Amino acid sequence: MMICVIATGLLAACAPPPDRGFESAVPRDRMRAIARAVAEEDRSPETIRRLVEQLDSADPAVRMMAIAALERLTDEELVYEHHDEPAERRTRIRGVAAQLEPYTDDSDSDAGAADHG
Repeated sequence: MMICVIATGLLAACAPPPDRGFESAVPRDRMRAIARAVAEEDRSPETIRRLVEQLDSADPAVRMMAIAALERLTDEELVYEHHDEPAERRTRIRGVAAQLEPYTDDSDSDAGAADHG
């Protein structure tokens, strides 16, 4: 009986932590969330806002995936370079956020998709 309890505890300790998506501290999890949003064609205001947030990630791969996802989901050409220095990146992020404002307006969640795609 004691062996079963110990084995169960060890298995639980060895299991990978749950994927927390966009909120994860692990870049791989955030990249999975980005890929999932594209695969599911999720153009919801919440997802677009989350993708814009990822443009300021410390991980350049996350930033690169986020901008590609935003361009694909919104069919907008966005001015952003994932390799820019942080200050320049934040300036560009403000521009991207302003350009995508119609997609992040919760008052009419279909407005972005209906008006732009």
